[in-house]
Amino acid sequence: SPLIKVILTSCLFLNASYSVAQIATSPAKSSGALDELLPDMIKADTIDKVLALFKPAATKDLLVKSDYLLLDSPPIAAAGIMQVRMMSELPGTEFFLLFNNTPAPGEPSFLVAQAIPNLTKADIRVKIKLVKSTELMMIVRASGRWYNVINDVKIANK
Repeated sequence: SPLIKVILTSCLFLNASYSVAQIATSPAKSSGALDELLPDMIKADTIDKVLALFKPAATKDLLVKSDYLLLDSPPIAAAGIMQVRMMSELPGTEFFLLFNNTPAPGEPSFLVAQAIPNLTKADIRVKIKLVKSTELMMIVRASGRWYNVINDVKIANK
């Protein structure tokens, strides 16, 4: 059965924060397992720095846009915690990564990581906290290739 770890880390930055990233990994360690990379992923300040941690390393330039990915986030939301659904219909989906693609200085880029144990159904819901409008980018590794999809989330001001 998959080993499930829940990280209840809450890092507050100038205009954004993230909290409660769930990571599920299978007991068999693979090269670049998410639970081993997580401390460095949290410290990385760009998407390319996170992708460079994987074996083989990747960059944003290697990402392929895919219509087989769903990143379901509200187009307009109040500042605070919101639910985001990430789904992949790509065979062999290994994991999801969720990023703030347009962070301001001091804001986090990396938001959530979720491994898909035993390459089962790739459909998860996570909660993230946003306080300003941003561009969310979901990155998926499936069958050794890298894919992405992007959503804009506008934060309404009162």
